[in-house]
Amino acid sequence: MRKGFEKSAEERLLQAQDQFILEWGRMSSSWGINRTMAQIHALLFISPEPLTVDEIMRRLLISRGNASMSLRDLIEWGIVRRFRRPGERRDTYVSETDPWVMFARVIRERKRRELDPTAIAIRECISMLPEPDETPEGHIFSERLQGLLEIFGLMDAVYQQVFSSDTTFYESLALFRQASPDTGQILQDRADKKT
Repeated sequence: MRKGFEKSAEERLLQAQDQFILEWGRMSSSWGINRTMAQIHALLFISPEPLTVDEIMRRLLISRGNASMSLRDLIEWGIVRRFRRPGERRDTYVSETDPWVMFARVIRERKRRELDPTAIAIRECISMLPEPDETPEGHIFSERLQGLLEIFGLMDAVYQQVFSSDTTFYESLALFRQASPDTGQILQDRADKKT
């Protein structure tokens, strides 16, 4: 770049943050998560300090209603928390900053919201079917739904083994660290910071 046109460190930081926020929103919306909710989460995730609703609104150029609804959902998902600084009257918001913990919480919430109700619906469909010898179509339908339930059962077993609690999650991470030394060291360093 020509002298005088170089971006300052603050400008480059802001540009990188904006790009991350946009990309996090794009990726999340392709997974069926509200884009604004994901962008608020991204902003809080990268912010070194807790932010107020007004600060979030200004940075993302969104309405108060949109910000409030999205923050409420993020709190419900367990990846953002609200608190008040001592002596302050306004609420501030902060994101879970450990990506592994955040990932585990998102997995738990998605299972609760999506997989569990679908497995229940599949079981209800199976219970409505006629006996296998009554109709060939019913038999085929039942076999295919049973196949889906096997997959849901496998996903539930993995969930129970890895994600069902913080304890099982950290135990699984420890096993992963042993199996993958390079990634394991990064995870170990992160875990050591927490203790």
